[in-house]
Amino acid sequence: MTIRKERFIGLRVTDTEHRQIERKAKKAKMNMSQYVSLQALERDIIIYEGLKEHTHQLSKLGTNLNQALILAHQGKLNTIDIQPIKKEIHEIWQLLNSLTEGIKRIQD
Repeated sequence: MTIRKERFIGLRVTDTEHRQIERKAKKAKMNMSQYVSLQALERDIIIYEGLKEHTHQLSKLGTNLNQALILAHQGKLNTIDIQPIKKEIHEIWQLLNSLTEGIKRIQD
């Protein structure tokens, strides 16, 4: 459900302030209205750089594991060595944890 925004707030800023707000909004991958609204409401804007690549890698790993399990259920595989998959998942988990530690807040 989309929330319908009915009220308008006008805001005057200098050219320098406008460029700063525009740059920060772009860095946060938001339009200026979204960015200014969240900042005015004192909401944190957090950027997780690299998250998309790591979650894609994890998704591919899950797909490969599912395919191996299907083959095992069909009797086409007798055993599955999950150690390499376990190692990959552990590495991705560590990468995702490091992303949350390196949260970048929009400041400059």
